[in-house]
Amino acid sequence: MTSLLTYDALPHVRAEQQRLSAAFGIRFAAPPVESFFEWRGHSVHIDDWAPVVRQGEPRRGTVLLIHGAGGHGRLLGPFAAPLAAAGFAVRAPDLPGYGLTRPAKDRPLDFAEWVDLVAHLADEAASEGPVFLYGLSVGGLLAVFAAQKARQVSGVIATTLVDLRDRETLLAAVRMRWMGWLALFAFRFGGSLLARLALPLAWTLPIETLTTDRSLARMLVRDPLIGMRRVPLGFFRSMHTYVAPRSDFELPCPLVLVHPGADTWTETAQSMPVYAKISSPKSFVSLTNGAHAPLESPAYAELDVVVKRFLDDHTRPMRD
Repeated sequence: MTSLLTYDALPHVRAEQQRLSAAFGIRFAAPPVESFFEWRGHSVHIDDWAPVVRQGEPRRGTVLLIHGAGGHGRLLGPFAAPLAAAGFAVRAPDLPGYGLTRPAKDRPLDFAEWVDLVAHLADEAASEGPVFLYGLSVGGLLAVFAAQKARQVSGVIATTLVDLRDRETLLAAVRMRWMGWLALFAFRFGGSLLARLALPLAWTLPIETLTTDRSLARMLVRDPLIGMRRVPLGFFRSMHTYVAPRSDFELPCPLVLVHPGADTWTETAQSMPVYAKISSPKSFVSLTNGAHAPLESPAYAELDVVVKRFLDDHTRPMRD
């Protein structure tokens, strides 16, 4: 299925990529291939970054890039391109309610479907080789949940492990603490009317802390698909009340937590309670600096080294 609406056709997305290049020197050799597919009534947009594989070299597998509550798949391009250059197929979906994905009209947005969709994509990719789930922001814990549901995942990479089911974590994640208390009240007593109330993300979440570059931050806040994206309160209730596939945090694969060292949105301490509960093989790396989306130097380069080493350690060569 195709659509006339693509990221490549949006002027504000091109402007953000130009600013990304000017501020951090991050450039893409080629844009991803955009497509849509139908899943449970959602028309899901996905960016596919083709692996750069030289003749005779083995296929390396697939990395699924998972955005959080303040972004979409194309925003993760700076993290996709280096992995594609290293020989991995990289897929970055827009999860329902975000980006260019057109959600089903017959039911409310539900975080549980985010988990199911990522697990579905992982199962599809598993026939082509090793599959890794790479989640940024709340996409980190989403990757954990999806790995618990998928048939076979070779590893999980997360930049944070914040659990919005925890009251204190939720209160710390919103723009102002009183907003969190108001949301908790609405989750419990608001009913369906408040659940349908949709506010711009920048009103409730500190979108400007995604990056330390003020010009890029202003662009993201004003972006109709990011800061000005209206998301129903009921979706955040579904995040807060989500019941995980397991009662513990055991994973069928190793995990690496690579936390930005200067993240003012979700500080490292907020990820450690979940990290401590994971009983599977795991490792933790704190980047030298880096905002919530760690684009700054040297955090961006450090992240690239850690992620590629993790992938190398847990990839079995596959030859055609």
